[in-house]
Amino acid sequence: MAFEAVFIAVGAIATVIAVAALAARLPARRQPPPPPRPTATRSRPNQLMRIERIVERAGESGLAAHTQLRPLLVEIAEARLARRGLPLDGARDLLGPQLWELVRSDRPAPAVDRGGGIAPDELEAVLDRLESL
Repeated sequence: MAFEAVFIAVGAIATVIAVAALAARLPARRQPPPPPRPTATRSRPNQLMRIERIVERAGESGLAAHTQLRPLLVEIAEARLARRGLPLDGARDLLGPQLWELVRSDRPAPAVDRGGGIAPDELEAVLDRLESL
């Protein structure tokens, strides 16, 4: 019986050695390929679509230009001026007449909305001025 136990132990050790030798000869395990990336959608971000709608409305309506576009322009102008250490109210000359007219804090709201939105060329000039700040 002792002989059988030794025989089984030697057989088990030989099996482990054989499996280890075989495993050493096998090629290294490859990493599974990464999952495919989600396909990029061609749609525009929601924020961009919202700004496009605001610009469209501001071109058609003076009230929309005042209540929707103006706050965006004020936010952008304040951020650009803050980099220079300037407050909005103290930068009238730097902003220029067209931009100043839209962002000044005492700008009155249109009394009646009968069109009178911002013209595309005026908006382009205002945006160019903002970019130059």
